[in-house]
Amino acid sequence: MSIKKIIFCFLLLAVIFDSYSQNKSVISGTISNKENNDLLPFASITLKNYPIGTISNENGDFDFYIPNSKQKDTILVSFIGFISYEVPVSSVQNRLTIKLRPTNEILTEVVISPLSPLDYIRRALKYFDQNYPQNSYQSLAYYREKFIENGAVINKEEGVFKTFYPSTIDSAKNQHQLLLYRPANDPQQFQFMREWFEKKQEKQKKRAIKNGEDYDEDEFSTDIDMDFGGPESVIELDLKHEKDNFLKQEYFKKYDYSFGDETVFNGDTLVTILFKAKKSIEYIKDHGKILISKDNYAIVRIEQNAKFKIPFLIKPILFTLGFSIEKPRFKKIISYQKYKDIWYPKLFQWDANVKITKRHTFSSNEHSNIKIGQVFFINKLDSLVTAIPKEKLFDSDEDMAEQIHNDIGISWDQLNIIKD
Repeated sequence: MSIKKIIFCFLLLAVIFDSYSQNKSVISGTISNKENNDLLPFASITLKNYPIGTISNENGDFDFYIPNSKQKDTILVSFIGFISYEVPVSSVQNRLTIKLRPTNEILTEVVISPLSPLDYIRRALKYFDQNYPQNSYQSLAYYREKFIENGAVINKEEGVFKTFYPSTIDSAKNQHQLLLYRPANDPQQFQFMREWFEKKQEKQKKRAIKNGEDYDEDEFSTDIDMDFGGPESVIELDLKHEKDNFLKQEYFKKYDYSFGDETVFNGDTLVTILFKAKKSIEYIKDHGKILISKDNYAIVRIEQNAKFKIPFLIKPILFTLGFSIEKPRFKKIISYQKYKDIWYPKLFQWDANVKITKRHTFSSNEHSNIKIGQVFFINKLDSLVTAIPKEKLFDSDEDMAEQIHNDIGISWDQLNIIKD
């Protein structure tokens, strides 16, 4: 989590298709748990024999764009802890209602293993290079960020990235190129302290007029910029270049590690390692789980939940200003997909939540429940790769809208995105 986002927390789709009958290349559906009908968010929907796919949204819904050349392939739907579902593309005639069965291989008790939790983590780090792509490759990925205040979408941006991943033995960073970009069509206005902000801006404007000074309308705009850092944090959540404290040797003694239930994912038995920080580390106290393949010790998925502790010196300042802030919380997910016995990145997700209150003496207090989130998931993998030219490299410090280089001529209706 970047410092810029932490500070920000303190101070604060278009549909792919009209209908299945109109476009046979798009298959839609809903994924749920067969035992209790709970919807399964961020389930994986891929082709069995080709590295292209999508994920379900928070409500288990998905739209899956399939190229015409792959209509003879098979759809594979999977979710950790559930038996995978397969269906030939050619046999799908209507919207899919997929109910996954929980696997009976999930243990009901703590795993008994000759290895300790830290043994699994150490082996995962030791065999990292051989479990993940050693050769360079390329991906096509969908990116989305959202800013929501009290249930209203204040900002939403979407993008499509082409990424060049150097080999694991290469120390070079991943290279990103922005192919497509679109902002929200009709975003709502940020409401927290808006009345105070508008009054202050109006005073500044009147003062400028009174003093005969030139002023720019944009300078006195009451629209608040909701840019909270751009894609840089989520598109670089690759374990190759950056590992969180719970995966670093020097921090092992600052965490408690234990076994969770074993589970399965597309035939691979996974060991669950639970971790929990004993105390805050750099103002963050986190916990979560690491899912590691029992066969080759590959890290398949990481789920991290954390609270950010407000620094002691900041508390009196916030109190003096009349602010009350609950401990900001954030969640991060990194997951991988297996293709030809190699684990490739699949999903990087980052979400945060903070509740802010502004106390007023003579009027009602203001409350703002802010949710911000980013997701980056791989649509397609390709072994035919070329490095991104310097002039097309994405720069997180620059506006996304000014960095579009769609040199492959792709359009939004050819992409798998997260369904709204």
